Amino acid sequence: MVEHSEPEIRKVKAEIQGNAENSEKDYERKAEEQGKSGKEIGTQYTGVPSEEFCISCLNMPDEQRKNMILEIQQVAEKILKSHGVIKEPDDLLKGEWFLKLQKRGFEKKLVLAKSGEEIFIGFYIYQEEAPVPDPNLVLLSQYGLWYPQRIEEKFEETVASFFTGAYGDYDFLNVVPENVEKFQACQRDFVKTLEDQGWDGPDVEVVDRIMPKD
Repeated sequence: MVEHSEPEIRKVKAEIQGNAENSEKDYERKAEEQGKSGKEIGTQYTGVPSEEFCISCLNMPDEQRKNMILEIQQVAEKILKSHGVIKEPDDLLKGEWFLKLQKRGFEKKLVLAKSGEEIFIGFYIYQEEAPVPDPNLVLLSQYGLWYPQRIEEKFEETVASFFTGAYGDYDFLNVVPENVEKFQACQRDFVKTLEDQGWDGPDVEVVDRIMPKD
């Protein structure tokens, strides 16, 4: 299998905004509040819960799990399954993976990839063989659940969350609320586009595929 370097992993460059937020504690507080009110924990919240919670979510029935994950993760898992990259949600944790697709009559190619803790789901156009995102959604993967990180659109990006300390240290995960709202709206529009265009269908060509490994 040919090894690809796209999409390129870039560290988010942003000024420190406000105090570092402990997302797991925020999540637990919100979960407790919602539990008291009898509401389910939805995908609007961007905090990162505990490992125990996330792992148990992987084993939930599909209908129940849909309430816990973003719409973009739902449709991405569907596409990954239909093209043989994963069989079950647990496969998302088996290392890095890469899927590049194209459809007849479409200039853009669809790329879904996992590199480190980052998930990339986006359309790419190619200018002199250089991939240009149009757009690309980057999400943070934590124990099989994905959270908004940034939107890449050609040569611009909108940062929804970033680390001000060591990458992956969630005591230093900062969230930009207004950009999270933009991300939520963008991912819903993107999901509708992917579903309308049928990227999980049999007429889609697999250009390249790298399977996850244990």
